[in-house]
Amino acid sequence: MFKEPEDFIVEELPLYEPSGAGTHTYFAIRKRNLSTLEAINRIAQELQASTRDFGYAGLKDKNAVTTQILSVEGIAPEQVLRIEQPDIEVLWAERHTHKLRVGHLRGNRFELILHDMPHDTLPLIKAMMAQLVTEGVPNRFGTQRFGNKNDSHLIGKALVKAEWETVLHYLLTEDALQVDSVARRMQQELARKPVEKVITSIPHRLRKLYLSAYQAHLFNSILEKRMPHLGKLLTGDIAVKHSNGAPFLVKDPTTEQPRADALEISPSGPIFGYKMRMPTGEVLDLETAILADESVRLEKFRKVVGIRLPGTRRPLRMPIQLHEVSAVDSGIGIRLRFTLPAGGYATVVVEELLGNIQPSKSV
Repeated sequence: MFKEPEDFIVEELPLYEPSGAGTHTYFAIRKRNLSTLEAINRIAQELQASTRDFGYAGLKDKNAVTTQILSVEGIAPEQVLRIEQPDIEVLWAERHTHKLRVGHLRGNRFELILHDMPHDTLPLIKAMMAQLVTEGVPNRFGTQRFGNKNDSHLIGKALVKAEWETVLHYLLTEDALQVDSVARRMQQELARKPVEKVITSIPHRLRKLYLSAYQAHLFNSILEKRMPHLGKLLTGDIAVKHSNGAPFLVKDPTTEQPRADALEISPSGPIFGYKMRMPTGEVLDLETAILADESVRLEKFRKVVGIRLPGTRRPLRMPIQLHEVSAVDSGIGIRLRFTLPAGGYATVVVEELLGNIQPSKSV
């Protein structure tokens, strides 16, 4: 889809500015062709710090040029500014009072170049983007959420169901044992520890990533069942206000539907967890049926391999702020510039476009 990392540029929009005082250092990095966790690992090694001391607001794409903010505890800004790593540039560093947490961002601004898109498709793409502005974008999780092998959610499901041998099947592959130090350590520990103990030795951040991927998979399953009418409210829905994220129970869809038509509110889907607000009626039936199909009980999400999963609600669609749709100056291609709220995937926007366009060449 994208030929170079520079064809996919992401800028994180912070929720707040660092205070200038505290034991944590917030710093912005610009990275190229690196995942967020790969960048953190490199920086942690250079600073001789634990990856547990780092915080981030969101995971950014690997095959891209991305700007995002990280935090680290106990390291001075001056030391952070001296970091020298290939494909990582530190832009600024300032002190703050607490660790940066997932979700602490307003959104992300994207600039994408879709290659091999004929310029005569520009009017159609402009019209389709205008439609997304009016109706919202499906808020599904992008494929990158599920890992390079598209199996992160399967590992997460096995963790939730305490199917330890299945977890090992995915993690201890021949390829992984050659390149992955975590996999090699797990294999060594199997000779002297119970398998459950070996599973809990997987780094906390990785365990959480697998579980989040499974939650994302279940959400996507609900979203697909409600396509293409993602803005239609049903009795028993938990709707979410886009202005502040506040959820509320929909008792009378007829009364609330005009607000949904104006994209002020949207129905939501489940990020399953023990604190998640439950819908009622046919919406509840739909969501519990998904779990039944997976042979998973909701109470299993209370605590999995030492990680609590409180859960939340996620809107089934998201608003998009459109900044530019234009033809690139040289060659065949279209440039898109837009902003999505936190948790939104630009690749989903592109999928919506390409699903309705038949370009003369592959993108």
